[in-house]
Amino acid sequence: MKHILYFLIFGLLISVASCKQKEKPVEVSVEKFNHDSILANDSTLKKADSIAKVIKESEEERLKTVTSIKFDKEVYDFGECIEGDKITTVIEFTNTGKLPLVIEQAYGSCGCTIPTYDKEPVQPGKKGKLQIQFDSNHKVGANTKSVMIQANTNPMVTSVNFSIKVKENKKKKSFFN
Repeated sequence: MKHILYFLIFGLLISVASCKQKEKPVEVSVEKFNHDSILANDSTLKKADSIAKVIKESEEERLKTVTSIKFDKEVYDFGECIEGDKITTVIEFTNTGKLPLVIEQAYGSCGCTIPTYDKEPVQPGKKGKLQIQFDSNHKVGANTKSVMIQANTNPMVTSVNFSIKVKENKKKKSFFN
């Protein structure tokens, strides 16, 4: 019993002594982000940063040489046709920018849509032509297709859409006829 009493007194003294100790304030230092020192120590980040600068500079240079293109409609209606017909339509567009418009390429949303375009630059304020050929084989029903034009415009790719209704060819020979 004496030992338990000594043990309790000893525990009480330790707890009183520890309460009287003052905690030292913790100093926190905040360093500013030093972009150059991090790049100097990490070769991978240094390469990524230099590539990002080149891309930014390239985009800034590209934006100095862009113009704009405008179509009369968002969706052109090509009407109706019979399955198997090849429909060709010419759509006009306007160069609404201040520099000549140069089309680099034009492509259809699927193999049934084939665009052709003026290879010569379209001067500011002038009109250009985009010819679209649609092959209606195996396309019965309502169809909406797109043609994408990649040019010196911002954005670089502009889409024009058309719709056409393809009626079933009643005279079409089947496999067994």
